[in-house]
Amino acid sequence: MLLTIESLLKEPAKVQAVIDRLGVQLRGEDNIVWKNYLDPKRANPDGTFKTYSGTATGVFAGSIIDKNAGKPLHKRRGMKYGYGEVAYLGDKFQMDNDRLSELQVLIDTFNEKGDAATVNEIVNFLVDDYRECVLAPHKRMDLMLLDLMFKGESEISATIGKDRVKINKIVLPLDSVDANVGAYPTDLLLTFLDDTISGWRSNGRDASILQMNRATFNLLAASKDFSENFVVKFGSYERTGMITPEMGNALLEAVAMPFRIKVINEYIEGTSVVPNGYISAIPNAKLGNLRWVKPYELVDKIPGKNYTELDYGHYIASSRDEEGRYMEYGAAMIVDIDKPDRMGLIKISKGT
Repeated sequence: MLLTIESLLKEPAKVQAVIDRLGVQLRGEDNIVWKNYLDPKRANPDGTFKTYSGTATGVFAGSIIDKNAGKPLHKRRGMKYGYGEVAYLGDKFQMDNDRLSELQVLIDTFNEKGDAATVNEIVNFLVDDYRECVLAPHKRMDLMLLDLMFKGESEISATIGKDRVKINKIVLPLDSVDANVGAYPTDLLLTFLDDTISGWRSNGRDASILQMNRATFNLLAASKDFSENFVVKFGSYERTGMITPEMGNALLEAVAMPFRIKVINEYIEGTSVVPNGYISAIPNAKLGNLRWVKPYELVDKIPGKNYTELDYGHYIASSRDEEGRYMEYGAAMIVDIDKPDRMGLIKISKGT
């Protein structure tokens, strides 16, 4: 049986081979961030779910009682909850005719030779066509997650024709502090962070990982108390740009600071999505769930479309009409943070 573009894009096994190859060839900016912070969890069949905030974190010290006395009664601290709903995501792309012509040449070569090398070329050729459809919904979730961690709020909106489809803003009840407000000069940033995190911990907020971009880390490394402590512990201090996060964490461990630094340089469509001057303080734990549900289209498929199902309600489909050949994706998912009372937001300079 001769291979054709239709049969190539129609058979799930062949499509999966391309997607598997894509996983091997992902570039650094293709990293899916949410998987480091969230666990996938299915929503209700209609896409709704109960979401919690106010998870208890502080632990009471045990009461000392007389051996013959009854135990003091404590009420469990309640959890605040509400309801959320997944966001429905999708885009459709028309495949370029020039690329389709190049693909046809490779297919003709395979039909003539039937060799494994040409199969490999075909798979590699299709990787770029599938890349957008495989990554786009996950990068949208990454953007939402980073907004929630570094701004405390996120909003999804999309314009379709004259109508505007809008999901209300998600706002997390994060503790937020500003180094520019109060008695801390900019050359005592390390002291400011130490006091802030220690204060949060005394109130049960166990944020211990301070996330920031490289520019923000350089601000911290340039502060007077950082450099002075560095010299005391390690004997010398390189210029700020030469200090690495690993060196910074070595200092924090040496002076028994209650937190560690994580530098995030995340770019989406070539733009940094981690703001300068902002620090996201999180616990050393998963922050919640990626809520997902299987989109209705996967239950009642549209005739003429060829579907490939991926993880978490995400699918890729291809189709053909008189106007051309198309590739599209669909997904139904949303970020659900359930530990906002264990997180915090710190501002150490004017963000950009």
